[in-house]
Amino acid sequence: MAEFRPFKIFTPNGILGYGYNEDEFWSVIDDPDPPAAIILDAGSTDPGPYLLGTGKTLCSRESYIRDLKPILEACATRNIKFLVSSVGGAGTNLQIDFTTDIITEIAIANKWHFRVAAIKFEGNRDTVLQSLRAGNIQSCSSAPALKDNDVQNACCVVAQMGPEPFMKALADPSVDIIVAGRSYDPSPFIAFCMHRGVEEATAWHVGKIIECGALCAVPKGRSIVATMYEDCFDLTPTGPSQRCTPVSVAAHTLYEKSRPDQLPGPGGVLYLDACTYEALPDERSVRVRGSRFLKSEHYEIKLEGVEQIGYRTIYIGGIRDPILIDNIDDFLVSVKSFTTEAFPGMKQPGGPQITFHLYGKNAVMGAWETESHEVHEIGVLAEVTAATQHTADAVASYSRTMLLHGSYEGQLATGGNIAFPLTPLETSIGPVFKFSMYHLMKVSDPLRFFSTKILEVGAADVGAPQPSVRRPILPLKHPEMVKEVVAAPLRPGPISIQDLAKVVRSKNAGPFEITLDILFASRQAFERVKKAGVLTTSTIRKLYRLQSADDIVVLMFFPPALAWKCTFKRPWPQGSIGERDTFGTQLHAPLLSIMVGEVDANSDLPSPPLSMSP
Repeated sequence: MAEFRPFKIFTPNGILGYGYNEDEFWSVIDDPDPPAAIILDAGSTDPGPYLLGTGKTLCSRESYIRDLKPILEACATRNIKFLVSSVGGAGTNLQIDFTTDIITEIAIANKWHFRVAAIKFEGNRDTVLQSLRAGNIQSCSSAPALKDNDVQNACCVVAQMGPEPFMKALADPSVDIIVAGRSYDPSPFIAFCMHRGVEEATAWHVGKIIECGALCAVPKGRSIVATMYEDCFDLTPTGPSQRCTPVSVAAHTLYEKSRPDQLPGPGGVLYLDACTYEALPDERSVRVRGSRFLKSEHYEIKLEGVEQIGYRTIYIGGIRDPILIDNIDDFLVSVKSFTTEAFPGMKQPGGPQITFHLYGKNAVMGAWETESHEVHEIGVLAEVTAATQHTADAVASYSRTMLLHGSYEGQLATGGNIAFPLTPLETSIGPVFKFSMYHLMKVSDPLRFFSTKILEVGAADVGAPQPSVRRPILPLKHPEMVKEVVAAPLRPGPISIQDLAKVVRSKNAGPFEITLDILFASRQAFERVKKAGVLTTSTIRKLYRLQSADDIVVLMFFPPALAWKCTFKRPWPQGSIGERDTFGTQLHAPLLSIMVGEVDANSDLPSPPLSMSP
């Protein structure tokens, strides 16, 4: 067996198409110890089911061209491998073709030539149905049980490949680039590391972190370099003003995950309970070791499928009249009532429906909202859904007229009820979908549903290799900008979570769950909140109006990151009819005002929790 040699992986950003700093990019590429590979993810379910349903890409063609040009130059002139997964956003076969077309266009324009391995999903509906009926498909996270009609009605289905298809492609040393469809996000990182001799758990752990770029840095950044050893890895952000710390790296496994210490994936579970995070002498890198990977009894791949459930039309306007604002709920009931009289089909199951989102009055959290404040103006976003675009347009037009000219109690303004900023007054936005499949399917062979085709891309006769253009290397750091921020001493008396934390965030954990993270500013703050007993199941149920304790999937403190985590079931379909927060990024707000009382630092018993601030 060949002797192991450390190597580097470079991730310019967490998503291809989101952009990165080219000066930082070339400083990494032209470093005396350059990376062996550039690896990026390019997809997510975060934008909802729309991308998978329509085939549209997450970013514009221009954004992909901008990001790909420097990467392909590095690949062509520095002999650096390039791996990208879940291309286009949803990772469909058409989006793979879209991406390889762009690579071909850039290669021809620059007289480069590449051997590209394109990995596609080759599953079909019949195979999925057979597996379902054989009892080999189960729900992932909080998704409902899969039924035959979910499979039959899905307009598009993909499956997340594990690292095995990438490893098969890497076995051919002539392959320069791998362009893959929907993948488990860390898969290309795992594959490249294991191909080069890194042990499995270490390969999984680095992939789980750097697939998001430098999100684990302080402040969070875009580009990151991982230096790989057999049983550990070092993380270094490329931004001169950024640094990794043991806490910031440990905290990353909270992000978008149901829980931070056990991370399931295709073929097993990554356990992080025994990990160590060591700050290195350069004051901006962290060494990670100690993860464990336990193989599962059955290998499973995740299926993602969407079903079209109609078409949407929207309109937007603003209300400034205080009399109407005071009567807005009753008035909107009358608007819906008059519209239903004109379109009786709205009374039927599956008929047209109207949803009003009132910005300034519970638009983000809806029925979850516990705060109440007086407002002087309200933004109205009307969302109309129907079986056809024509019907959605018609219902929207009629309801908009009723909204503009309807009457209400105490009305003085008879010229109109709402200010419309745009024309046309309504906008047809096309089909609307729902996630109908988010399930795990047992497979006997990780490669079974994934085919690899080798493409000869670019100029036919490239001649002699173009000389590398050396670019200036950026300084490693600005010392005055990367020093650890020392948390201020805690003041006596009750204090809010907002004043105790350095990060309070919410995010999707897949299409069927919301996850909340609090990262505390100091160990003192962490221990104070932990002992105070305020971040409990009861508190979360009250804050988010959860019907049952069973709605909470995980609620835990995570000492390695000085953090608290809670994951609960989504109350409405992600990215579908009536969606209020597609990415789930604004549902953290109720946590900010939780008040924490003083706790005896020498006591292990929590003092009675104070009530939440109004």
